[in-house]
Amino acid sequence: MESALLLSGILLSLNGLISPISAQRLPNIACPQFFEYLFYNQQFIGHIAVRHDPQYETNELVVEFSQYGAYQWSYVGSLTLMDSQEVTKSHLANGEPINYRVDFPIPSDPPKLTKITLNNQVLCSAAQYPPPKTAITLRHSLLSTTVPLAFLDSRRGPQWDLGPSIPAVKQPDYTIPQIQVPAPRTTARPRPVVQQQTNLNRRVSPTPVPIDQTLTTVCGRERAVTTPLIFQGEQLQRGQLPWLVGLFERGTDNGLIFFCGGSLISSSTVLSAAHCFRLPGRDLPADRAVVSLGRNTIDIISEGELREVSELLFHDAYEAFSANADMVLVRLAKKVIFNDYIVPICLWNENYPLQLPAGFKMYVAGWGADENGNVNTQFSKITDTNVVSESDCLRETVRSLVQPNTICAKRAGAGPCASDGGGGLMLRDNNVWLLRGVISLGLQKNNTCDLSRPSIYTDVAKHIAWLRQNMWE
Repeated sequence: MESALLLSGILLSLNGLISPISAQRLPNIACPQFFEYLFYNQQFIGHIAVRHDPQYETNELVVEFSQYGAYQWSYVGSLTLMDSQEVTKSHLANGEPINYRVDFPIPSDPPKLTKITLNNQVLCSAAQYPPPKTAITLRHSLLSTTVPLAFLDSRRGPQWDLGPSIPAVKQPDYTIPQIQVPAPRTTARPRPVVQQQTNLNRRVSPTPVPIDQTLTTVCGRERAVTTPLIFQGEQLQRGQLPWLVGLFERGTDNGLIFFCGGSLISSSTVLSAAHCFRLPGRDLPADRAVVSLGRNTIDIISEGELREVSELLFHDAYEAFSANADMVLVRLAKKVIFNDYIVPICLWNENYPLQLPAGFKMYVAGWGADENGNVNTQFSKITDTNVVSESDCLRETVRSLVQPNTICAKRAGAGPCASDGGGGLMLRDNNVWLLRGVISLGLQKNNTCDLSRPSIYTDVAKHIAWLRQNMWE
């Protein structure tokens, strides 16, 4: 991560930062030894100063806030370094506090700090506001390897808490060495230099340049980065497989939780698995679904776009726990403009064989569980997989799952798992990618995906007439 550039010669004193009138609007601070509000250019920002353990390869800071009111934000704020890379490196080596800047989604009405966590250890906590409320979680990872000092993306994790009542996805347990928590300060600390920003309400980012919007011209073609490959898969860069989308569920308090993958097939249509939305005891409506596009990460504050969903169209032959027609069309409330990072994938067409020979190489991608026990991976991964003949699939898996409109494929130790569901089974021909299947079913062993046996996909080619008839432009 690029460290913040600083305005030289501007030092902010307490008297100059917060006037008595401004201070009256500030929430109570649970841990003033670590956090304070600063008033600069008629807007509030936050300042965090915490000591890190230089023995950690990665120091991860997680800061949580509570905002009055229920909001549906695509930008929930940011957590960045205040000092230059060299200053930060010096502070880390000498055990001095690392300074962070917090920008809020509503700079004129800052949220209440509710928790600071460093390397899984809670430094302080406070109660959230009563409803209506919106929870905000910001993260920053500081990689402290010797040379060079690198800064990772500040917004990580499978869940972005815009609402606190959503049950968190279970994370793996780690053994964390004890660190010394700084004692409360009794002396005033020096004020850090703050970078002036013209607009704190949104992140400033380059606008992707639109490209040819003709579906048949752009589909299946990577533009920003070409892929040379998620269990034991290779991490994708932004711009690889630009049709891969993440599906998020909006909770009762506006929380967005990743639950499945999907494939963009037109400017307003995503194809995913019906089971992602509808199973016994689950029926997720369109107005509670959000689609993340143009990202290689489930971090929704990274560069990319979000779209509300206006309609869901389930295949009329869909049955729970069957891959025969496990398909749903997801209609975006607003069309996307194709660019280097948002491109639809081509659908299978009659120029390609309907029957795939055993051993034929295909590809799958997603953010699902990995071999390290993570429920989701932060960045999407891709792996190749090989088509398994129907006879071998019947022998290696549950016979009732192998049906006329399914495809079986496997690669030992690599393949789709858990929330990879809904993503695509893809083939590649002369650098053009085609969608041949939808990730549907897999077998489990020892509470994880059994990748020694085939995964089962809904065959897009067997449903191509239904797709073409029902997809939106």
